[in-house]
Amino acid sequence: MIIAFEQGLVFSSLTHICMCTLSTRVRSGLLLDFLTAYTDVASLSVRIAVGLLMSIHGPPKLSSSTRSQIRGMIQQLGIHGVLFDLVTLLKFLGGLFLLLGFLTRIVSILFISEIIGTIILYITKLGKMVPSPEVLTQMVQASRKFMRGYMSGVGGWELDTVIIACTIVTLILGGGTFSVDSLIGL
Repeated sequence: MIIAFEQGLVFSSLTHICMCTLSTRVRSGLLLDFLTAYTDVASLSVRIAVGLLMSIHGPPKLSSSTRSQIRGMIQQLGIHGVLFDLVTLLKFLGGLFLLLGFLTRIVSILFISEIIGTIILYITKLGKMVPSPEVLTQMVQASRKFMRGYMSGVGGWELDTVIIACTIVTLILGGGTFSVDSLIGL
C-alpha cells in the first residue's frame, strides 16, 4: 500500500511538473513559436479564401439574366445603380487582386468599407424587404449555375462579419512573400 501511495505521489508530482511546464510554455508562446515563421502562408491562405469568395460574387451580378432585376431592387432602396456597378466590379476585380496579392492592403480597406456598408444596408433596409418568390428563385438559380453549387441560397450578414475579420488579417499581414506586392516591393 505504501508503494502504491508512493507511485501515486510520484505520478501526481510528475503530472504537476509536466502541466506547469506546459502551462509556462503556452503562456510564453514557446509551444507554438514555430508558427510565427508561417505568416506568409497564413496571408496566402486568407487571401485565397477571401479572394475566391469575393470574386465569385461579382460575375453573376455583372452578366446574369437577373442583373437588371437586382440592380432595380437596389435602386428601390435608394442606392444609385452606378454604386451597384462599382461594388460589383470591386467584388470581382478586388477578389482577383487578392488572389494575386496585388494592392492587398488597398483592396482590403475597400472590402472592409463595402462589407460594413452591406451590413448597414442589410440591417436598415434589406432585412425588412422580401423579394418576390420569382426574383428570389432567379437569384438563387443564377448563383447556383455560376458557382456550381457553392452557394445554396441567399443568406444574412453573418458571413459578412467573417469576411471583415479575414480582410482585417490581410490588411495587417499584407500580401506576404507569395504575392505580386512582394515582387514589386509594395
